Amino acid sequence: MWNSRLEFLENSYYHIYNKWLSTEPLFHDDQEFDKFYELLLRYLKDYSDIKLVSYSFLPNHFHLIVKNIKTWHRLSEFMKRLQWAYATSYRKKYPSELKQPVFKGRFKSTRIDSEEYLHKCMSFVNYNPLKYKLVEDIKDYKYTSIHRLLKTGPKKYLDNKELSLDELEYGK
Repeated sequence: MWNSRLEFLENSYYHIYNKWLSTEPLFHDDQEFDKFYELLLRYLKDYSDIKLVSYSFLPNHFHLIVKNIKTWHRLSEFMKRLQWAYATSYRKKYPSELKQPVFKGRFKSTRIDSEEYLHKCMSFVNYNPLKYKLVEDIKDYKYTSIHRLLKTGPKKYLDNKELSLDELEYGK
């Protein structure tokens, strides 16, 4: 039987993203952004073979960069659990608002196959709120890992902002 799902390679980086199915924002307030982040951290504890490298949560989509340490199926399982848990939480809070799936299908992923591409993806993910004009200064946006990178990360991740904001945009 043909399997359309990507096999995630061990010791490889991936850019993972998904959109909400509705045209309305799924994150309506700080509490909902925090809930998604809390679930992400909770499931990362269960999947020690997946390392979170970078993230950005926007009102209608999210981006993650992860390193898959071990077996390929664990990353798919992790994302399925994360998305299901958030969708369940969302439906409890807004039972009449959404009668359809919360996410736009299965998550999307792109393998990051070089250090240069990793740097571009890191910049894209962390500066994505600027692309959508959510803030004028990225330091004012709470739901991105840019704050961690500004304190401890290599400057090279931050130098590709203009180059990568349009270059890595995924299908709308």
